[in-house]
Amino acid sequence: MKKIIKNLPVIVLALAFLLTGCTSDQTATNSDDENTAKFKLPTIDADWVEIGYIKDGMPYLTFDTKKALNTLSGNMKKHANINEKYTSVYVAAIGEDYNLMFEGETYRTSFYAKIIKSPGKLASGASHAIVASRKITCTTTDCSHESTGCAVKYDRDNHDLPYCSPCANGGECTKTDISNTDAVAVGVF
Repeated sequence: MKKIIKNLPVIVLALAFLLTGCTSDQTATNSDDENTAKFKLPTIDADWVEIGYIKDGMPYLTFDTKKALNTLSGNMKKHANINEKYTSVYVAAIGEDYNLMFEGETYRTSFYAKIIKSPGKLASGASHAIVASRKITCTTTDCSHESTGCAVKYDRDNHDLPYCSPCANGGECTKTDISNTDAVAVGVF
């Protein structure tokens, strides 16, 4: 049951993909510019990495998750004085945004993720790639069990600047802006 609850965001994401689509009263557009705009990455100087793909409405991660969990645990201890053993990683839909979530017993660290049309070759049946930014993380202990608290988001009204969504319970959420090689995210994915 606990595994189902942990995977609830993934299940909701899958259902959202299955339930959305054109109905007979909707019209499709032929404008490449309009369709492409929906899949553009945020306009910040960031380091985006392809981390997976969407197939049949479900996200699949393609990086070494065991290595990523160990690397993030070590980097958080070294660079942020956070002694946490991260044990799970998943993609979560948070409103219209997505985050790559790393969870441990106490802490949760998130990276911004985006679903885009991939120009490269994907797994059979997959049409969209999942990409993540290594530049910003949000970490919390105070609301690590909230589904939407302390996640990376972008302020569309303020030049697409990244921020951490607040914890619903008012708890602390720490944003890490990674701008050098001694970064929390180095080697994670």
